[in-house]
Amino acid sequence: MKLLIAIFVALYATSCLAGARADTPNIVLIVADHMGASDIGPYGATDVETPSLDTMAAQGVRFTNFNSAAPICGPSRAAMMTGRYPARIGFEDNIDHDGGLSAEIPTVPALLKPKGYKSGLFGKWHLGHAEGTDPLSHGFDEFFGYDEWSINYYTHRNDSGKESLVHNGRIVEREGYLTDILTDESIRFMEEHRGDPFFLYLSYNTALPPYLGPNLPPDRWDAEFNIGTATRADYIAMVEAMDAGIGRVLESLENLGLAENTLVLFTYDHNGRNLVRNAPYSGGFAMLKEGGTRVPLIMRWPQRLPAGETLRRDGIGMDLAATVLNAAGIELGPIELDGRDLIHAPDSDGERTFFWRISLGDFGQAAVRRGKWKLLVHRFSTFSKPTIYLYDLEADPGESMDLYHQKQAFADSLHRELIEWEASVATRDPAA
Repeated sequence: MKLLIAIFVALYATSCLAGARADTPNIVLIVADHMGASDIGPYGATDVETPSLDTMAAQGVRFTNFNSAAPICGPSRAAMMTGRYPARIGFEDNIDHDGGLSAEIPTVPALLKPKGYKSGLFGKWHLGHAEGTDPLSHGFDEFFGYDEWSINYYTHRNDSGKESLVHNGRIVEREGYLTDILTDESIRFMEEHRGDPFFLYLSYNTALPPYLGPNLPPDRWDAEFNIGTATRADYIAMVEAMDAGIGRVLESLENLGLAENTLVLFTYDHNGRNLVRNAPYSGGFAMLKEGGTRVPLIMRWPQRLPAGETLRRDGIGMDLAATVLNAAGIELGPIELDGRDLIHAPDSDGERTFFWRISLGDFGQAAVRRGKWKLLVHRFSTFSKPTIYLYDLEADPGESMDLYHQKQAFADSLHRELIEWEASVATRDPAA
Protein backbone atom coordinates (compact mmCIF):
# COMPACT_ATOMS: atom_id res chain seq x y z
CA MET A 1 0.00 0.00 0.00
CA LYS A 2 2.78 2.40 0.91
CA LEU A 3 4.44 1.62 -2.41
CA LEU A 4 1.22 2.41 -4.31
CA ILE A 5 0.85 5.69 -2.45
CA ALA A 6 4.46 6.61 -3.21
CA ILE A 7 3.94 5.84 -6.91
CA PHE A 8 0.72 7.89 -6.96
CA VAL A 9 2.42 10.86 -5.29
CA ALA A 10 5.31 10.69 -7.74
CA LEU A 11 2.97 10.51 -10.74
CA TYR A 12 0.86 13.38 -9.38
CA ALA A 13 3.93 15.53 -8.79
CA THR A 14 5.18 14.77 -12.29
CA SER A 15 1.82 15.68 -13.83
CA CYS A 16 1.67 18.91 -11.83
CA LEU A 17 5.18 19.79 -12.92
CA ALA A 18 4.29 19.08 -16.56
CA GLY A 19 1.21 21.28 -16.26
CA ALA A 20 3.13 24.07 -14.60
CA ARG A 21 5.85 23.82 -17.23
CA ALA A 22 3.55 23.71 -20.28
CA ASP A 23 3.81 27.46 -20.79
CA THR A 24 7.46 27.68 -19.74
CA PRO A 25 9.51 25.71 -22.23
CA ASN A 26 13.24 25.35 -21.85
CA ILE A 27 15.12 27.45 -24.36
CA VAL A 28 18.53 26.64 -25.86
CA LEU A 29 20.08 29.32 -28.09
CA ILE A 30 23.21 28.12 -29.90
CA VAL A 31 25.26 30.74 -31.75
CA ALA A 32 28.24 30.15 -34.02
CA ASP A 33 30.69 32.88 -34.96
CA HIS A 34 32.34 33.98 -38.19
CA MET A 35 31.17 31.02 -40.27
CA GLY A 36 30.19 30.76 -43.91
CA ALA A 37 26.54 31.05 -44.93
CA SER A 38 26.73 27.74 -46.81
CA ASP A 39 29.08 25.89 -44.45
CA ILE A 40 26.53 23.62 -42.74
CA GLY A 41 24.62 20.76 -44.30
CA PRO A 42 21.11 22.26 -44.18
CA TYR A 43 22.39 25.25 -46.19
CA GLY A 44 24.29 23.40 -48.88
CA ALA A 45 27.69 22.49 -47.45
CA THR A 46 29.54 20.07 -49.70
CA ASP A 47 32.82 19.56 -47.85
CA VAL A 48 31.66 19.99 -44.23
CA GLU A 49 29.75 17.24 -42.43
CA THR A 50 27.21 18.47 -39.87
CA PRO A 51 24.96 15.49 -39.05
CA SER A 52 23.67 17.06 -35.81
CA LEU A 53 22.48 20.22 -37.53
CA ASP A 54 21.12 18.13 -40.41
CA THR A 55 19.02 16.19 -37.88
CA MET A 56 17.93 19.35 -36.10
CA ALA A 57 16.72 20.85 -39.39
CA ALA A 58 14.91 17.61 -40.28
CA GLN A 59 13.15 17.74 -36.90
CA GLY A 60 12.34 21.46 -37.07
CA VAL A 61 12.17 24.44 -39.40
CA ARG A 62 14.86 26.10 -41.51
CA PHE A 63 14.69 29.78 -42.45
CA THR A 64 16.16 30.97 -45.75
CA ASN A 65 15.65 34.73 -45.31
CA PHE A 66 17.06 35.30 -41.85
CA ASN A 67 19.54 38.14 -41.27
CA SER A 68 21.93 39.17 -38.54
CA ALA A 69 21.31 42.65 -37.16
CA ALA A 70 24.92 43.62 -37.91
CA PRO A 71 27.87 42.11 -39.77
CA ILE A 72 30.10 42.30 -36.68
CA CYS A 73 29.94 40.53 -33.31
CA GLY A 74 28.96 42.97 -30.57
CA PRO A 75 26.05 44.77 -32.21
CA SER A 76 24.63 41.54 -33.59
CA ARG A 77 24.73 39.87 -30.17
CA ALA A 78 23.29 42.96 -28.47
CA ALA A 79 20.32 42.76 -30.83
CA MET A 80 19.77 39.08 -29.99
CA MET A 81 19.81 39.79 -26.27
CA THR A 82 17.67 42.96 -26.30
CA GLY A 83 15.35 42.59 -29.29
CA ARG A 84 16.32 46.09 -30.46
CA TYR A 85 18.28 47.57 -33.30
CA PRO A 86 21.92 48.14 -32.30
CA ALA A 87 21.54 51.78 -33.34
CA ARG A 88 18.58 52.24 -31.02
CA ILE A 89 20.54 51.15 -27.94
CA GLY A 90 23.79 52.90 -28.88
CA PHE A 91 25.69 49.67 -29.55
CA GLU A 92 26.85 49.87 -33.18
CA ASP A 93 30.53 48.99 -32.71
CA ASN A 94 32.47 46.24 -30.97
CA ILE A 95 33.23 47.42 -27.45
CA ASP A 96 36.58 48.31 -25.95
CA HIS A 97 37.58 47.51 -22.38
CA ASP A 98 35.60 50.45 -20.96
CA GLY A 99 32.34 50.05 -22.82
CA GLY A 100 29.47 47.62 -22.75
CA LEU A 101 25.75 47.06 -22.71
CA SER A 102 24.16 48.94 -19.84
CA ALA A 103 22.17 46.85 -17.36
CA GLU A 104 19.45 49.50 -17.66
CA ILE A 105 18.58 47.99 -21.05
CA PRO A 106 16.35 44.92 -20.52
CA THR A 107 17.75 41.67 -21.88
CA VAL A 108 16.29 38.23 -22.47
CA PRO A 109 17.64 36.57 -19.29
CA ALA A 110 16.55 39.47 -17.11
CA LEU A 111 13.05 39.45 -18.61
CA LEU A 112 12.76 35.68 -18.14
CA LYS A 113 13.42 35.86 -14.38
CA PRO A 114 9.81 36.58 -13.28
CA LYS A 115 8.81 33.24 -14.86
CA GLY A 116 11.35 31.38 -12.74
CA TYR A 117 13.90 30.76 -15.48
CA LYS A 118 17.49 29.89 -14.65
CA SER A 119 19.80 31.38 -17.27
CA GLY A 120 23.31 30.32 -18.16
CA LEU A 121 25.79 31.63 -20.71
CA PHE A 122 28.54 29.32 -21.87
CA GLY A 123 31.03 30.83 -24.29
CA LYS A 124 31.37 34.26 -25.81
CA TRP A 125 29.69 37.35 -24.34
CA HIS A 126 31.44 40.33 -25.98
CA LEU A 127 28.92 42.83 -24.65
CA GLY A 128 31.01 44.34 -21.90
CA HIS A 129 33.93 43.96 -19.51
CA ALA A 130 33.08 46.73 -17.07
CA GLU A 131 31.00 46.34 -13.93
CA GLY A 132 27.32 46.51 -14.75
CA THR A 133 27.85 45.25 -18.30
CA ASP A 134 28.81 41.63 -17.60
CA PRO A 135 26.42 38.66 -18.03
CA LEU A 136 25.59 38.39 -14.32
CA SER A 137 24.44 42.04 -14.38
CA HIS A 138 22.09 41.18 -17.24
CA GLY A 139 20.17 38.39 -15.53
CA PHE A 140 22.37 35.36 -16.18
CA ASP A 141 22.67 33.13 -13.13
CA GLU A 142 25.88 31.57 -14.41
CA PHE A 143 28.58 32.61 -16.87
CA PHE A 144 31.31 30.25 -17.98
CA GLY A 145 33.24 31.58 -20.94
CA TYR A 146 35.02 34.72 -22.01
CA ASP A 147 34.29 38.35 -22.79
CA GLU A 148 36.99 38.80 -25.42
CA TRP A 149 36.43 38.69 -29.18
CA SER A 150 38.06 35.24 -29.17
CA ILE A 151 40.43 33.08 -27.14
CA ASN A 152 42.76 30.19 -27.93
CA TYR A 153 40.97 26.84 -28.06
CA TYR A 154 43.68 25.06 -26.00
CA THR A 155 45.54 27.63 -23.87
CA HIS A 156 42.37 29.72 -23.31
CA ARG A 157 44.40 32.93 -23.63
CA ASN A 158 43.40 35.99 -25.63
CA ASP A 159 45.39 37.52 -28.47
CA SER A 160 47.54 39.39 -25.92
CA GLY A 161 48.45 36.18 -24.10
CA LYS A 162 46.23 36.85 -21.10
CA GLU A 163 44.33 34.00 -19.41
CA SER A 164 40.72 34.70 -20.32
CA LEU A 165 38.49 31.76 -19.42
CA VAL A 166 36.24 32.84 -16.55
CA HIS A 167 33.52 31.41 -14.34
CA ASN A 168 31.25 34.01 -12.76
CA GLY A 169 33.96 36.66 -12.92
CA ARG A 170 36.93 34.55 -11.80
CA ILE A 171 39.69 33.23 -14.02
CA VAL A 172 39.59 29.43 -14.16
CA GLU A 173 42.11 26.91 -15.42
CA ARG A 174 40.65 24.04 -17.37
CA GLU A 175 42.44 21.55 -19.59
CA GLY A 176 40.90 20.65 -22.89
CA TYR A 177 39.54 21.85 -26.21
CA LEU A 178 37.31 24.88 -25.67
CA THR A 179 34.45 23.65 -27.85
CA ASP A 180 34.26 20.46 -25.78
CA ILE A 181 34.51 22.35 -22.49
CA LEU A 182 31.63 24.67 -23.40
CA THR A 183 29.55 21.67 -24.42
CA ASP A 184 30.36 19.85 -21.14
CA GLU A 185 29.44 22.89 -19.04
CA SER A 186 26.19 23.40 -20.95
CA ILE A 187 25.14 19.81 -20.36
CA ARG A 188 26.04 20.10 -16.67
CA PHE A 189 23.87 23.25 -16.44
CA MET A 190 20.89 21.48 -18.03
CA GLU A 191 21.27 18.53 -15.69
CA GLU A 192 21.40 20.79 -12.64
CA HIS A 193 18.31 22.73 -13.71
CA ARG A 194 16.20 19.96 -15.21
CA GLY A 195 13.49 20.81 -12.67
CA ASP A 196 13.44 24.51 -13.58
CA PRO A 197 12.65 26.18 -16.84
CA PHE A 198 16.04 27.24 -18.17
CA PHE A 199 17.52 29.51 -20.80
CA LEU A 200 20.83 28.18 -22.09
CA TYR A 201 22.89 30.47 -24.32
CA LEU A 202 25.63 28.30 -25.83
CA SER A 203 27.89 30.75 -27.60
CA TYR A 204 30.67 28.83 -29.34
CA ASN A 205 33.69 30.71 -30.67
CA THR A 206 33.68 28.40 -33.69
CA ALA A 207 34.87 29.43 -36.18
CA LEU A 208 36.99 32.37 -35.05
CA PRO A 209 40.80 32.46 -35.17
CA PRO A 210 43.06 30.93 -34.11
CA TYR A 211 42.11 28.15 -36.52
CA LEU A 212 42.70 25.12 -34.32
CA GLY A 213 40.82 21.88 -34.73
CA PRO A 214 40.41 19.26 -31.99
CA ASN A 215 42.98 16.65 -30.92
CA LEU A 216 46.07 18.65 -31.88
CA PRO A 217 49.43 17.93 -30.22
CA PRO A 218 50.68 20.52 -27.67
CA ASP A 219 53.31 21.88 -30.06
CA ARG A 220 50.47 23.25 -32.21
CA TRP A 221 48.42 24.86 -29.45
CA ASP A 222 50.02 28.31 -29.53
CA ALA A 223 48.78 29.31 -32.97
CA GLU A 224 48.71 32.99 -33.79
CA PHE A 225 45.43 34.89 -34.11
CA ASN A 226 45.71 35.26 -37.86
CA ILE A 227 44.91 33.23 -40.92
CA GLY A 228 48.33 33.28 -42.53
CA THR A 229 48.99 29.56 -42.18
CA ALA A 230 45.44 28.29 -41.65
CA THR A 231 43.71 26.07 -44.19
CA ARG A 232 40.15 25.25 -45.12
CA ALA A 233 40.75 21.83 -43.53
CA ASP A 234 41.53 23.51 -40.18
CA TYR A 235 38.29 25.46 -40.39
CA ILE A 236 36.27 22.35 -41.31
CA ALA A 237 37.67 20.43 -38.33
CA MET A 238 36.53 23.23 -36.01
CA VAL A 239 33.02 23.32 -37.48
CA GLU A 240 32.62 19.55 -37.31
CA ALA A 241 33.76 19.56 -33.67
CA MET A 242 31.09 22.15 -32.90
CA ASP A 243 28.46 20.05 -34.67
CA ALA A 244 29.47 17.06 -32.54
CA GLY A 245 29.00 19.23 -29.44
CA ILE A 246 25.53 20.28 -30.61
CA GLY A 247 24.70 16.62 -31.07
CA ARG A 248 25.68 15.93 -27.47
CA VAL A 249 23.46 18.78 -26.25
CA LEU A 250 20.48 17.48 -28.21
CA GLU A 251 21.12 13.94 -26.96
CA SER A 252 21.25 15.20 -23.37
CA LEU A 253 17.87 16.89 -23.79
CA GLU A 254 16.48 13.52 -24.90
CA ASN A 255 18.10 11.67 -22.00
CA LEU A 256 16.74 14.20 -19.51
CA GLY A 257 13.24 13.87 -20.95
CA LEU A 258 13.22 17.56 -21.91
CA ALA A 259 13.41 17.50 -25.70
CA GLU A 260 9.67 17.76 -26.40
CA ASN A 261 9.23 21.00 -24.47
CA THR A 262 12.52 22.67 -25.37
CA LEU A 263 12.84 25.33 -28.05
CA VAL A 264 16.29 25.00 -29.62
CA LEU A 265 17.58 27.72 -31.94
CA PHE A 266 20.79 27.71 -33.97
CA THR A 267 22.21 30.68 -35.86
CA TYR A 268 25.38 32.75 -36.43
CA ASP A 269 26.10 36.22 -35.11
CA HIS A 270 27.23 37.08 -38.68
CA ASN A 271 28.99 35.45 -41.59
CA GLY A 272 32.76 35.23 -41.90
CA ARG A 273 35.36 35.66 -44.62
CA ASN A 274 38.68 34.18 -45.74
CA LEU A 275 38.32 30.42 -45.17
CA VAL A 276 34.51 30.35 -45.34
CA ARG A 277 32.04 29.89 -48.17
CA ASN A 278 29.18 32.36 -48.36
CA ALA A 279 27.85 31.34 -51.79
CA PRO A 280 25.57 32.35 -53.38
CA TYR A 281 26.12 35.63 -51.56
CA SER A 282 28.95 38.12 -51.99
CA GLY A 283 30.86 39.92 -49.27
CA GLY A 284 31.43 38.75 -45.72
CA PHE A 285 32.34 39.86 -42.23
CA ALA A 286 31.99 43.63 -41.57
CA MET A 287 30.12 44.20 -44.84
CA LEU A 288 26.43 44.86 -45.48
CA LYS A 289 26.39 42.66 -48.54
CA GLU A 290 24.30 39.51 -48.06
CA GLY A 291 27.50 37.57 -47.44
CA GLY A 292 27.89 39.53 -44.21
CA THR A 293 24.34 39.37 -42.90
CA ARG A 294 22.28 36.52 -44.45
CA VAL A 295 22.77 33.80 -41.87
CA PRO A 296 21.24 30.38 -41.13
CA LEU A 297 18.47 29.95 -38.59
CA ILE A 298 17.17 26.53 -37.52
CA MET A 299 14.52 26.12 -34.82
CA ARG A 300 13.28 22.90 -33.24
CA TRP A 301 10.41 22.63 -30.77
CA PRO A 302 8.59 19.30 -31.12
CA GLN A 303 5.52 20.43 -29.17
CA ARG A 304 4.94 23.51 -31.31
CA LEU A 305 6.87 23.44 -34.61
CA PRO A 306 6.45 21.17 -37.63
CA ALA A 307 9.30 18.93 -38.75
CA GLY A 308 11.32 19.33 -41.91
CA GLU A 309 9.83 22.61 -43.14
CA THR A 310 11.68 25.38 -44.97
CA LEU A 311 10.37 28.91 -44.37
CA ARG A 312 11.04 31.90 -46.60
CA ARG A 313 9.67 34.23 -43.93
CA ASP A 314 11.89 37.31 -43.47
CA GLY A 315 13.60 37.65 -40.11
CA ILE A 316 16.36 39.57 -38.36
CA GLY A 317 18.45 39.16 -35.22
CA MET A 318 16.10 41.08 -32.92
CA ASP A 319 13.41 38.50 -33.70
CA LEU A 320 15.25 35.92 -31.61
CA ALA A 321 14.56 37.86 -28.41
CA ALA A 322 10.92 38.39 -29.36
CA THR A 323 10.51 34.71 -30.25
CA VAL A 324 12.09 33.44 -27.03
CA LEU A 325 10.17 35.83 -24.79
CA ASN A 326 6.85 35.07 -26.42
CA ALA A 327 7.50 31.32 -26.22
CA ALA A 328 8.09 31.74 -22.48
CA GLY A 329 4.86 33.72 -22.05
CA ILE A 330 6.58 36.93 -20.97
CA GLU A 331 4.40 40.04 -20.77
CA LEU A 332 6.59 42.97 -21.84
CA GLY A 333 4.30 45.77 -20.68
CA PRO A 334 5.68 49.14 -21.82
CA ILE A 335 8.87 47.61 -23.26
CA GLU A 336 8.91 47.87 -27.06
CA LEU A 337 10.94 45.51 -29.21
CA ASP A 338 12.06 45.95 -32.79
CA GLY A 339 11.89 42.18 -33.21
CA ARG A 340 8.89 40.01 -34.03
CA ASP A 341 7.97 36.51 -32.88
CA LEU A 342 8.93 34.17 -35.73
CA ILE A 343 6.91 31.20 -34.49
CA HIS A 344 3.48 32.77 -34.28
CA ALA A 345 3.75 35.41 -37.02
CA PRO A 346 1.94 34.14 -40.13
CA ASP A 347 3.72 34.11 -43.49
CA SER A 348 1.08 36.54 -44.75
CA ASP A 349 1.86 39.09 -42.03
CA GLY A 350 2.90 41.71 -44.55
CA GLU A 351 6.22 42.74 -46.02
CA ARG A 352 8.78 43.80 -43.44
CA THR A 353 11.42 46.51 -43.74
CA PHE A 354 14.85 46.08 -42.15
CA PHE A 355 17.64 48.61 -41.65
CA TRP A 356 21.39 48.36 -41.03
CA ARG A 357 24.26 50.78 -40.46
CA ILE A 358 27.97 50.28 -39.89
CA SER A 359 30.90 52.68 -39.73
CA LEU A 360 34.40 51.59 -40.68
CA GLY A 361 36.53 54.65 -40.10
CA ASP A 362 36.34 56.96 -43.12
CA PHE A 363 33.98 54.58 -44.88
CA GLY A 364 30.51 53.55 -43.80
CA GLN A 365 27.61 51.52 -45.12
CA ALA A 366 23.90 51.58 -44.54
CA ALA A 367 21.18 49.41 -46.00
CA VAL A 368 17.44 48.94 -46.10
CA ARG A 369 15.60 45.83 -47.26
CA ARG A 370 11.94 45.37 -48.09
CA GLY A 371 10.94 42.01 -49.45
CA LYS A 372 13.19 41.16 -52.37
CA TRP A 373 14.54 44.71 -52.68
CA LYS A 374 17.70 45.89 -50.98
CA LEU A 375 19.17 49.38 -51.07
CA LEU A 376 22.87 49.61 -50.18
CA VAL A 377 24.47 52.97 -49.42
CA HIS A 378 28.22 53.65 -49.38
CA ARG A 379 29.28 56.73 -47.44
CA PHE A 380 32.69 58.36 -47.60
CA SER A 381 33.88 61.00 -45.16
CA THR A 382 35.72 62.85 -47.95
CA PHE A 383 32.62 63.06 -50.16
CA SER A 384 29.33 64.70 -49.34
CA LYS A 385 27.28 62.53 -51.69
CA PRO A 386 26.85 58.81 -51.00
CA THR A 387 26.88 56.07 -53.63
CA ILE A 388 23.59 54.19 -53.79
CA TYR A 389 22.88 50.71 -55.17
CA LEU A 390 19.62 48.79 -55.58
CA TYR A 391 19.43 45.00 -55.85
CA ASP A 392 16.72 42.44 -56.55
CA LEU A 393 17.76 39.69 -54.13
CA GLU A 394 15.47 37.06 -55.62
CA ALA A 395 16.95 37.39 -59.09
CA ASP A 396 20.42 38.41 -57.93
CA PRO A 397 21.33 37.07 -54.45
CA GLY A 398 24.99 37.81 -55.16
CA GLU A 399 24.22 41.54 -55.58
CA SER A 400 26.07 41.84 -58.86
CA MET A 401 23.55 43.89 -60.88
CA ASP A 402 22.79 47.43 -59.71
CA LEU A 403 19.25 48.51 -60.66
CA TYR A 404 19.34 51.97 -59.13
CA HIS A 405 19.01 53.89 -62.40
CA GLN A 406 16.27 51.58 -63.70
CA LYS A 407 14.17 52.16 -60.56
CA GLN A 408 15.49 55.45 -59.27
CA ALA A 409 12.20 56.77 -57.87
CA PHE A 410 11.63 53.59 -55.86
CA ALA A 411 15.26 53.53 -54.73
CA ASP A 412 15.08 57.15 -53.60
CA SER A 413 11.93 56.40 -51.58
CA LEU A 414 13.78 53.57 -49.79
CA HIS A 415 16.69 55.93 -49.16
CA ARG A 416 14.36 58.45 -47.56
CA GLU A 417 13.00 55.72 -45.29
CA LEU A 418 16.54 54.84 -44.28
CA ILE A 419 17.28 58.45 -43.37
CA GLU A 420 14.01 58.68 -41.41
CA TRP A 421 14.89 55.48 -39.53
CA GLU A 422 18.32 56.88 -38.64
CA ALA A 423 16.66 60.02 -37.26
CA SER A 424 14.20 57.91 -35.24
CA VAL A 425 16.82 55.74 -33.54
CA ALA A 426 18.90 58.80 -32.71
CA THR A 427 16.09 60.30 -30.63
CA ARG A 428 14.91 57.22 -28.70
CA ASP A 429 15.74 56.63 -25.04
CA PRO A 430 17.78 53.37 -25.11
CA ALA A 431 16.51 52.30 -21.68
CA ALA A 432 12.83 52.93 -22.44
